[in-house]
Amino acid sequence: MTDVTASIERAPRTARKNEFFHAEPIAWWLSAVLVVYALFSLADDLNHLVGTFDGSLSREFLLVLDSVLAYAVVGLVGWRATWASAASVSCLITSLILGNYVSAMIAAAVVTLAVVATATSRFIVTHLLVYLAWLLTAVTIRGGFDGALFWTLLVFVALPALLGAGIRHFRQQRQRNEQRVRDLEVLNVRLREDERQALARDLHDVVAHELTLITMQTMSRRRSEDVGELHQVVETVEDAARSALHELRVLLRLLRDENDGEDHPRDVTGAGLAIGSLEHVVTSLAASLRDLRFEPDVQLTGDLEAMPTTVRGTAARILQEAVTNIIKYAPRESRCLISVTADEHELRLRVTNPLPGSKPTGTHASELSSGLGLRGITERVSLLGGRAQSGPEDGQWVLDVSLPVDGREAL
Repeated sequence: MTDVTASIERAPRTARKNEFFHAEPIAWWLSAVLVVYALFSLADDLNHLVGTFDGSLSREFLLVLDSVLAYAVVGLVGWRATWASAASVSCLITSLILGNYVSAMIAAAVVTLAVVATATSRFIVTHLLVYLAWLLTAVTIRGGFDGALFWTLLVFVALPALLGAGIRHFRQQRQRNEQRVRDLEVLNVRLREDERQALARDLHDVVAHELTLITMQTMSRRRSEDVGELHQVVETVEDAARSALHELRVLLRLLRDENDGEDHPRDVTGAGLAIGSLEHVVTSLAASLRDLRFEPDVQLTGDLEAMPTTVRGTAARILQEAVTNIIKYAPRESRCLISVTADEHELRLRVTNPLPGSKPTGTHASELSSGLGLRGITERVSLLGGRAQSGPEDGQWVLDVSLPVDGREAL
């Protein structure tokens, strides 16, 4: 998430890349090297000019000005290449006046290299056109075409331009790679969050359903004196505990990336841990309801086992959560409906049960309710692109779910 925040903070600077005079900054140490080089070279040129002074003040002044401008431009590259390019026009002009191109060629080479490597495309084209005009003017200003000067100036402009293009290419490649790394880091965070949520949903389903079944069995029969009934409760509790333990072991194997030779398919939707027959799941859930003196009406339509694994797994977990809610909140001995309909386009689930006469209160109600069940159903359905609706309707609590199957393959 830190990368996402950093990307947002970089947005204003990124927007400036479209400005004409924008240029990527160069390394601070390279800026220091250019400034030091410019100062020492300027001092050396001035010392040479003093030593070769021929008495012509106007020409010596232009030579000094030419050197100062050229090396000032070189030093300016350390700040921003585009402004150095604009300033270099002055030393190009003085070189044409003097007919001396040594200082101008050094400045032209450094500036061209920096501009092509760091500036915008529009500015690069403008810079090269200006320098081409300077080159053509320099070789023709004395009348006729000076071939030797042309090739000399062309080398000092073309070679730095090619070198700058190479640097630009590798710099942009590095930036693209860095962006890919940032994207992968963000994707990794999202995938880990999705997996964490999927594991949380599975853990909630395993613990909530089985422990709710155990709790309701013991609470409803704790005052019973019928030995046979108590034996049945113990068997139901034992089965529920074994089932929960099995699912938790599967979950631990998944967390440890172990399989032990068993087939416990895991899908990216977090649909479930161990996915078996959907019809068997519905039958087992209905049996659990009957054990708690509910009257389940089961309606199965279509070929349920032809559904993709992800859809069957998601449906199983949704039905498990819906039955858990019936056990928690519906009045005892009430009639409830579990309807599963499959066709070639979708799998439809409908679970209904009577609303409680009054809102459950007390310690047991608060302990049984986590508030995560309906949220988990919504998350599972949205991952498959389906729809889920739940709420009161004519004195019944109704859960309607539609899971699309078109174009989906079992994992």
